[in-house]
Amino acid sequence: MNSIGGFYPVILIPDSICQFCTDNPIPVLEENATLKIQQPFLPRLPVLNNSRYYLVIQLWIVSVPILMLINWLFPMNVIAFLLSLVCASICVVAVFYYLRFVDFQRQNRYHQRLAEYQQQLANYESYQLSYSQSKSKESEQYNSLLQKRSKLLKKLLREIVQPPASQGKIGTQQGVSEKQFFVYLCRYFSDCYDFCMGGEFPIPSTSFCYTADFILVHRATGLAIDIEIDEPYDGKTGKPHHCMDRNKDNQRNRFFLERNWVVIRFSELQAVKYPDACCQALAKVVFQITGDYRSLVKLQNVKELLPHKQWKVKEAVYMSKTKFRNSYLRRRLPN
Repeated sequence: MNSIGGFYPVILIPDSICQFCTDNPIPVLEENATLKIQQPFLPRLPVLNNSRYYLVIQLWIVSVPILMLINWLFPMNVIAFLLSLVCASICVVAVFYYLRFVDFQRQNRYHQRLAEYQQQLANYESYQLSYSQSKSKESEQYNSLLQKRSKLLKKLLREIVQPPASQGKIGTQQGVSEKQFFVYLCRYFSDCYDFCMGGEFPIPSTSFCYTADFILVHRATGLAIDIEIDEPYDGKTGKPHHCMDRNKDNQRNRFFLERNWVVIRFSELQAVKYPDACCQALAKVVFQITGDYRSLVKLQNVKELLPHKQWKVKEAVYMSKTKFRNSYLRRRLPN
């Protein structure tokens, strides 16, 4: 849940939530990569080549005229001719029955392997059934533990999270990239979260308010997240904005952390060019705190968000002079 120092996204977790996560770790559902018993394969049916038998018969038929030709060239008596004919016939019959014996053995081995396959298949199906039942019980236990943990977290947050005085930006100017990013929040978080653009938080002892870019609240636990999109300079005046060597954002962050809000800050470049990856980073934080992975599943094929270096005043001034924001914004800022 920690971010890389000096880089976006900036992820800040209140101490109360960190302590809860330490005292109540998310239950782990152990996943076995493969079944211990592998699915057996059906043995191949042996292919019997009957053409070999026809070849043996053809050889015997051919041998008769050959013997007659030999007898004509080298005259033999009748007994010698008949004996040679009988020997040729015996050889043909022996080869024929040998081939039959080989085919019989192949068929016999096939039937043996088929019987083994049927037994292995029965064992595999029985094991798979018991394995599925076991995993179902483990899943039920995991969900039960997760629900108990969610109830404890919800009870804690209900007592310590300070809600905004009002929701929705009324009369407050929206950043250039906020409307575009709001579409992605709706796409990935609308089923399990309450959210809106903006929310006003009165600053004690002043007449001013902090206004969040986005408010995201996890319904099951009440986890409240302040999402900010930081641009390096003001689009109209060109003045440096959100500089890490100024204390303005740090004071604001402390204000939200003291009220037990999670603060996540993305650079405007990240939110514009990689909105899906920003939503994935947000879903990871929610999962690491609540154990709810539903939004994270939707984003499992998205590439991880690359860090973006935070800027100082001098760097922001240079970006303002070079109109850096126009390099990634769809709508160019006025000169």
